[in-house]
Amino acid sequence: MISHRHILAIAVPIVISNVSTPLIGLVDTAVMGRLEDPAYIGAIALGAVILSFLFWGLGFLRMSTTALTAQAEGAGNNDEVRASLGRAMVIGIGAGCLMIVLQVPLNTIAFQLVSASGRVEGLSSEYFNIRIWSAPAVLSNYVLLGWFIGLG
Repeated sequence: MISHRHILAIAVPIVISNVSTPLIGLVDTAVMGRLEDPAYIGAIALGAVILSFLFWGLGFLRMSTTALTAQAEGAGNNDEVRASLGRAMVIGIGAGCLMIVLQVPLNTIAFQLVSASGRVEGLSSEYFNIRIWSAPAVLSNYVLLGWFIGLG
């Protein structure tokens, strides 16, 4: 039988994880909104859209980790539960590091696909180049979230 403690042990990390990602954009917007030039807010918005698209392209890490973990947990196979986390983490961190290595071409392609004023595009490109360094952590967060959901 599942106790309330077990549910809280799983639910709290999931809630914190789900709340942490939007908070980054919220804080960025709040800080930039205090500056006099509206180009800063436009740059954050554009950069956030590009990064969200890029990161959620690997959203399968969350979904597949949930399924594989739930199957292993249901079968009582603790080794496979841990292995599903490990494999997904390797893929997530590896993909995040690859994004960092490929940040220049990704930046170039992204800004060829969207259009904004020169000032907004320049600032957004800077924002992209800073936030792309969070890719391994963001993708690890997806994996952990999927793993915790799978355990639940």
